[in-house]
Amino acid sequence: MGAICLKLQDGPWSDGVTWLLTGLTLVLGALGGYSLRFRFTTVDDQGITTGTWCRVRRLPRDGIHDIRTAAVAEIAPGPRTLTYAYRSDGWRVLLKCVDDEELPALALEVAMLRSLLRERRPADWAPDLRAEPHIARQTAREDRTDRFFGWMTGWGRLVVIFALAVLFVAGIVVYETLFDGS
Repeated sequence: MGAICLKLQDGPWSDGVTWLLTGLTLVLGALGGYSLRFRFTTVDDQGITTGTWCRVRRLPRDGIHDIRTAAVAEIAPGPRTLTYAYRSDGWRVLLKCVDDEELPALALEVAMLRSLLRERRPADWAPDLRAEPHIARQTAREDRTDRFFGWMTGWGRLVVIFALAVLFVAGIVVYETLFDGS
């Protein structure tokens, strides 16, 4: 779209470059739209499968430690609650399309997934002791990041803008002092 606008305004590029950028923009938009059909999460007797257009992940039932939801910081539009399947070693896998935007009754859906997981695990299944400490560390890291971005979206943003304005004015004063019209 930017290339089309530049072309309409007689931009600095030749026709070939403008059409190339326009074509690339349209191809990337088409790829983005095409990839949406590959976002999925399915549950079957063997486990959970989740995928995107470039990767499919298969999680066997005995390899899943837990299924949990996590709140998302209110930085950008989108879902506010995401669902993750935590593997036996504590690493998490995002369950695509299992969020509060796609499913109005997310808590009920997650409760059903957890009960299915408990029912279908092998009788001799035991949780890996490494999982919970890893999950706790990961949650603490995310909480710190969310607090920082929460600060940046509130009063912190005003402090940063004020500091940048002061630096800009100071730069003008220094420039006027050093280059006093000479």
